Amino acid sequence: MTYPDYRPRRMRGGENLRRLARETRLAVDDLVYPLFVRHGTDVREQ
Repeated sequence: MTYPDYRPRRMRGGENLRRLARETRLAVDDLVYPLFVRHGTDVREQ
């Protein structure tokens, strides 16, 4: 195994920089429930 010429450093800059670069976390509360609106009164589709 060869040693890389360039060694990327960890992000030690600060919490703000680490927060920017981390993976996106998605929770169920972040999702939007679809709502479809139709013209007319008392229109229901089962």
